[in-house]
Amino acid sequence: MSNSRTSDRRSNYRERRRPSPRITKKYEEYAIVLDVIPADRNRRRDKYRGEPIVAALGQYWFTILEIIPEDENAIMLQDIIALSKEERNQIKTIIGRGTYENLTKIAELQLPIAIEKILETQSQRFMSFLNKASPISLRQHSLHLLKGIGPKSLTNILDERKILPFSSFEEFEERTKVKDIRALIKERIIEEITTEDIKHRLFTRAQPRGEDHRLE
Repeated sequence: MSNSRTSDRRSNYRERRRPSPRITKKYEEYAIVLDVIPADRNRRRDKYRGEPIVAALGQYWFTILEIIPEDENAIMLQDIIALSKEERNQIKTIIGRGTYENLTKIAELQLPIAIEKILETQSQRFMSFLNKASPISLRQHSLHLLKGIGPKSLTNILDERKILPFSSFEEFEERTKVKDIRALIKERIIEEITTEDIKHRLFTRAQPRGEDHRLE
């Protein structure tokens, strides 16, 4: 009997410690335009000073990117631009990763709009997270990192997804009684983007510790 209980405990422990589903793509393939800074407003202090700069948000890792466009007048806010060498036709150079601190005020305002667009167009990716998210320690579940999901809500979510996986945000809210799950995910994504030393990342990768290249 004791061996059986020990085996059950070990099985449950392995289940609890199974890592949360992680995004496997290495590079951003598409990005949403947050701001277009004309050459005469570019205040960088490096070799890219005097170039028009596009600030964009990667659609997968929510990476802040700085890009030199082929034609700054052909790009609008919230446009989706291709980043891969095979598809890109609006980009001259990808400078690299930027930081939230160096975004313009316009880009800061466009950021939550871009995140909402990604949540809408890639909803199944986030449903997969809600269906598969697992504990990050013996005491904390990764879903607890979404502000608004407490112990009672977590129990409801875990019980409901055992019965049937969630297929939409609306169904998730109806079955779990969690209100506006999109807003909770968006808030977490923004927190991960804006907090350099955040302990756990569900949707992003760490931003670089770069020089001060405020774009304007």
